[in-house]
Amino acid sequence: MTPISLGIHGGAGRLGRRILALALEDTRFSLRGVIVRKGSAALGQDAGVLAGAKPMGLLATADARTLLHCDVVIDVSSPAAGAELAGLLAKGGAKALVTGTTGWTDVQDQALRQAAKDMAILLSGNFSLGVTALVHQVQEAAARLGPAWGVHIHDRHHSAKKDVPSGTALMLADAVMMGWDQSVTPKCLSLGRPLEEHPTRGEIIITADRVGEVVGTHNVMFYGAGETLCFTHTAQSRDIFAQGALHAAHWLYDKPPGLYGMEDVLS
Repeated sequence: MTPISLGIHGGAGRLGRRILALALEDTRFSLRGVIVRKGSAALGQDAGVLAGAKPMGLLATADARTLLHCDVVIDVSSPAAGAELAGLLAKGGAKALVTGTTGWTDVQDQALRQAAKDMAILLSGNFSLGVTALVHQVQEAAARLGPAWGVHIHDRHHSAKKDVPSGTALMLADAVMMGWDQSVTPKCLSLGRPLEEHPTRGEIIITADRVGEVVGTHNVMFYGAGETLCFTHTAQSRDIFAQGALHAAHWLYDKPPGLYGMEDVLS
């Protein structure tokens, strides 16, 4: 089978470098493009060196148009850059985009959905297969327990993570609301602020902290009358996200235009 030509947008970041490194070892893919932001120290560097491997003759660039010839592009950049990329790829006739960017504004989200009319786009705040299963289980628990229970979601990540709460925490809150079949505005406490009181019936509270080099831990706690139900996912290695992104890219590359999620990959 001919390898899938792959582009990586956001190749200089922590996750981008791991995706890059694993892609170079994966015979399902042929790396064809690596994009970094303008002004990045990685600009002009060899992609192999960025991945911690031998030089391969492919240089990192800031010109996203070089990704138009790729079968699949994986984006792990920023909401603004990701939304711009989606529009560029859709207009340029690209086939598929996997994006793990979180923190979209309503305008950026709409731009992504518009692009999905012309190409296959997989959007996920977390590429972990375990987290994908967790989201499903949380939705199922919420549906069975109903809004008579309150929910506390806590996310813990490394100190360099910018978005608070995490995209995964928001995904989990959405899963609760889908299970309840009703919309609730989650109460997001400021970074590092502890939970002082358990959530009341039908309430969702999200807390977060950023500590050292923690890869990622998410806890979901349902509080009922005299009992508590807890779900936990802990990531020991950032490689699970990189592997999940590549798994998603392999699944997506021959799919028709539309907006997909990691739950589709596991279905």
